[in-house]
Amino acid sequence: MKKVITIIAVTLLCGLGFAPACGQEHAAPKLHLPAKHLSGEEARAAKLYREVLPTVVTIFTSRQMLTPQGLQGERGLGTGVLISPECHVLTAAHVVEGADSILVKTQDGRLRPAELIYSESSADIALVRLLIPAPELKHANLGDSDQLAVGQATYVIGAPYGFENSFSAGHISGFHEFGRLYDGTILIDFIQTDAAINSGNSGGPVFDSRGEVIGIASRILTESGGFQGLGFVVAINTAKQLLALEDRPWMGIEGVFLNADMLKQVLNLNVEGGLLVQHIAKGSPADKAGLRSGTVPAQILGQEILLGGDLIVEFNTQEACHSECLVQEGRRLAGLNQIPVSFLRGGNMIHAVIDVSTTRRNFLKNRKNHN
Repeated sequence: MKKVITIIAVTLLCGLGFAPACGQEHAAPKLHLPAKHLSGEEARAAKLYREVLPTVVTIFTSRQMLTPQGLQGERGLGTGVLISPECHVLTAAHVVEGADSILVKTQDGRLRPAELIYSESSADIALVRLLIPAPELKHANLGDSDQLAVGQATYVIGAPYGFENSFSAGHISGFHEFGRLYDGTILIDFIQTDAAINSGNSGGPVFDSRGEVIGIASRILTESGGFQGLGFVVAINTAKQLLALEDRPWMGIEGVFLNADMLKQVLNLNVEGGLLVQHIAKGSPADKAGLRSGTVPAQILGQEILLGGDLIVEFNTQEACHSECLVQEGRRLAGLNQIPVSFLRGGNMIHAVIDVSTTRRNFLKNRKNHN
């Protein structure tokens, strides 16, 4: 009786077009051709989608998280865009933050391993690179986000909730700075759009009507957990400035400054101040130098932080006496390729050298556009 029921069930599934039930797991997707009756605006949007889609990728990540039950694996999903012949992929920092492995799915269906090159969480911008370059892959043209206007059309491609290559359209709703600066000099500029941006769109490109990337999808403001018309995009000119690393170092350290009172109260340490490491970008100069991230969630004066990471007490020859002295020292480190650091770990003082020479370049310099 079970055999008969199984045969009937499989026959019904085949009749309904479910390929896996018929042994056709690799059946080609149905081909959709543009209708001849499309309006001018519809035809332009359909043409733009076809032209820029080869530059869009889906990003899969995995990492180990410490939970009350021990170490557990966590998987992530996001979107990115190819921006160079060397197969650099621009995405959002929170998509690849803390990832132990990164896989990039290109439009030929291949899953390609990638490594993190740069990440700035405060601006939500990251750059990854395919481990094996594929020069045949098309990369996107980057626009000028300073030459935009409210009301201008925007087009978003991404993988909302895992639905890859989804296309949405909208308009620029406004521009926002939020008073946030990186390195004390670079203003982080956000574009607000009403084009649908949901979980999985993060890191994906936002195009203008010419098919140029004007921003990278960052986050949404929502009460329901889904899209509610308020999407924020990191302006592409901000990304361009952040990726010009010739005159400033990137170490891959995200930390929070703790003053003497906090350190005495929480860690029972008698030092003037220190930078408590929260995250170390995988593959970054700091990671290669052996610095460690925090692992234990805690609250200090209402601020959520991670304990257990290294406490940096000195950069070069500058003690971490207060946050401003670290900012000032950051400017002095601009000309160094080797940055000495001293940090406390398990009660012991450790000295290391962070080599930033490999990241001291402009990742967009001499970049060729596709015409």
